Amino acid sequence: MALWICGALFPAAGPARADGPLPLEAFPRETIVIETRSARRHVFDAWRADAPETRAQGLMFVRSLKPDQAMIFVYARAERASMWMKNTLIPLDMLFVDAEGCIVHLHERATPGSLATIEAGGPVELVVELAGGTARTLRISVGDQVVRPDAGWPERPGRCATGP
Repeated sequence: MALWICGALFPAAGPARADGPLPLEAFPRETIVIETRSARRHVFDAWRADAPETRAQGLMFVRSLKPDQAMIFVYARAERASMWMKNTLIPLDMLFVDAEGCIVHLHERATPGSLATIEAGGPVELVVELAGGTARTLRISVGDQVVRPDAGWPERPGRCATGP
């Protein structure tokens, strides 16, 4: 009885699917481009999490991610997004991106399975997850720009501030 009460009061977080997590193939896909201040363009094939169900799952249970693959978390308007690594099996680099497409915070190699909260410290419209170590390898940093060409985003690209 106590277990039932706990389950009723505190339902499990994440997608409510009796048959387990959504397969990645069920997520919409698009191309994203990260433009560095050193004039490099890095193109990624991205899965898009743009609904509460897909944002709750993200890359949970995924066992590998190729260097040219990404997951993007899209928000309708800028908000204080926070991430964690529960049920995530691989290290990830997280890029927090403002409404002008500028990377405002970068968290490298998030620890698989960690329940620690990872946030940008301010409102963002997009979070990009890459395989852990990709940002360092490609020299992606705060102040670089993310573009979603298929979505025409950002509407008004900003002149990104110089990072560290």
